[in-house]
Amino acid sequence: MKGFRSLALLMLCLLPWLSAQGALYQPGDNEMKGMAKQLFPEATEIKAPAAGMPAWQVYQVTEVIGYVYLSGDYIQLPGFSGAPYQLVVGIDHQGLYRGAFVVEQHEPIFLHGLGTGPMLDFVAQYPGLDIRKTIKMTSATVRSKQAGANQCVDGITKATVSAIVLNETIMLSAQQVAQKIGIIPRLRPPATVKADVYEKLSWQQLLDQGLVQRQRLSLEQLEQAFSDTSADSMGDEPVDDNGQVADLYFAYLNVPTIGRYLLGDAGYQRLMKEELASGEHAIAVISTGPYSVLGEEFVPGTPPDRLALYQNEQQIGLRDIDFLRDPDRYMALEELLTDEVPAFEEYQVFRIKAAATFDPASPWQLALMFTRSSGYLRPDVVEAFPADYHLPQRFFDIPDLESLQPEPMWMQIWRDRQERVIGLLLGLAVLTGIIVFHRQVTANASLFKAVRWGFLAYTLVFIGYITQGQLSITNVFTIVQVLMGKADSSIVLLDPIIFLLWCYVLVTLVIWGRGYFCGWLCPFGILQEISAWLGEKVLKLKQKRIPFGLHQKLWLLKYLIFIGLVVTCAVSTGVAEQAAEVEPFKTAITMGFVREWPFVIYAVLLLVVGLYIHKPFCRYLCPLGAGFAIFGRFHIMKWLPRRKACGSPCKLCNHRCGIKAIHPDGKINYQECIQCLECEVIYRDDKQCVPLVTANRKRKKVETVELKSDRLIVKSN
Repeated sequence: MKGFRSLALLMLCLLPWLSAQGALYQPGDNEMKGMAKQLFPEATEIKAPAAGMPAWQVYQVTEVIGYVYLSGDYIQLPGFSGAPYQLVVGIDHQGLYRGAFVVEQHEPIFLHGLGTGPMLDFVAQYPGLDIRKTIKMTSATVRSKQAGANQCVDGITKATVSAIVLNETIMLSAQQVAQKIGIIPRLRPPATVKADVYEKLSWQQLLDQGLVQRQRLSLEQLEQAFSDTSADSMGDEPVDDNGQVADLYFAYLNVPTIGRYLLGDAGYQRLMKEELASGEHAIAVISTGPYSVLGEEFVPGTPPDRLALYQNEQQIGLRDIDFLRDPDRYMALEELLTDEVPAFEEYQVFRIKAAATFDPASPWQLALMFTRSSGYLRPDVVEAFPADYHLPQRFFDIPDLESLQPEPMWMQIWRDRQERVIGLLLGLAVLTGIIVFHRQVTANASLFKAVRWGFLAYTLVFIGYITQGQLSITNVFTIVQVLMGKADSSIVLLDPIIFLLWCYVLVTLVIWGRGYFCGWLCPFGILQEISAWLGEKVLKLKQKRIPFGLHQKLWLLKYLIFIGLVVTCAVSTGVAEQAAEVEPFKTAITMGFVREWPFVIYAVLLLVVGLYIHKPFCRYLCPLGAGFAIFGRFHIMKWLPRRKACGSPCKLCNHRCGIKAIHPDGKINYQECIQCLECEVIYRDDKQCVPLVTANRKRKKVETVELKSDRLIVKSN
């Protein structure tokens, strides 16, 4: 205990001396010119930014052909590590990306996991893309199937959050620079809808006033558009009896006059209060023609490839919402609409996110996108057919603000991962039920075994390999950076699975101590549990028993590792991330053992040792477990049941405890206990617990004596 207090005191004393993290890397002039020359090999002169110019100017003789800038000068979105990317990005005078160089990044998955290769391959996809259009992260397989409104790049497997931040950094910084230079028009702050302005209009009045717009496209118009291209002008689009390929109506739903007519009062209220977040917008598209605005290969929740929304020459991202995906709601809407509304084939509602800075009071266009093949070796040809839309000013309050804050990125990520969030919340609810009803669960040894191993399988497969929810000491580094003011607190929200797990673990840490993470929610801990079971039950290997005195001394190793890593993190995050490889979590869980061989050997070696020694990493090396033990030392409840006979004379729980958190005297060390509840199963089992077995034997002897006495009395009579 004295050693424990000394380590904690040392950590507290060292924290005030920790140094601050430096600013983003700033390349020198020659380095900037060198990278600019690589992005623009035809350049004859490269000039540094002058007053009022936000980027380096790239000349070919006397003509400006492009611009090069540092992303950190415009946007610093925190990555998974808590630090932003620093990129050198090139855009030409036509508004196309020339490319980008990553000059600084601190993402653990690239530094010590996948390596920088996948990151460089990801960035290499940007040359030739248009800064005015949205960039959709998908796969090459999906992209080859459907061209259309969106630009597509391959994502990075096992680095989704890092790739999202990298993509957002490139897009948002490029748009800011392009607006300041004048490549694309500067957007005014979005207007807000006047919620109290409602006019009861008919369908025809909505059409006459332009509140609902119609877009029609005939087969003749379509074939004419493709006749001047390299694509096959004959497509396979269906045509109605009037020769129309597409016939649709579209409208902006946030305005009460429009939304209440097209959705009904109840539907409009549900849309505004339940479906749309602050600053978001909804667009209704009603198709009465044969052409589907989504298509057969559309993936729900992603931007549609057959529709595009443009404002001020810039594409605004659209995403469908499942507002009418329920057949009952769809049928109810059909019954609600008046006979004035034409019979429709599709009724879709799309969301515009707040980050898009869409201004509903300014003109915009909705374009139908058609794609034709131009041959096996040539790219598909895409033609857009836009229709204008502009609402009267009377429906809006026009702000005078210079700029508005965009939607935080973490909100977008949470929406995109809501299914996994729900899956995690359900799992945590099950674990909470196990905790609350532990007496009932542990009363039956067979039932408990099934429950525990079932939940461990859920943790390993869903939390570990599917959602990548392995908590790590590197998460603590992020928290330290936030507490020291070196990173914005919103960074902890970038990964919803990690955030929710931390919230749950911290609550259980205060109430019960470290155990419910280490024993139930740690995927690598589950791998060690499986290793121990294989060694003891399947392979019948002789288990090595470490003397309790040596066992107590080895405990201290993980505390030393934890303190060393936290101190190193505050001095140098990069060095701390390298030192954090003492954890095999990234190799075994995040990377699935697909990694450089030294890391794989280390992780496999720990599991092999686990065949002979129960969970050696958890017991002696895990810095995260040490951190939980330190901060969970003063937990509220010490609830695992004990008897006076525990430890003397009965030592069964001490002998059976794989983690060796039960002392020879029967006391439980809650700093080391992983709350596996195996000792409670023994405690309640009258066939295992020695005091219960002894009591049962005494009771049976008394009953036998009493029975014999009764027989003697009967016989004598």
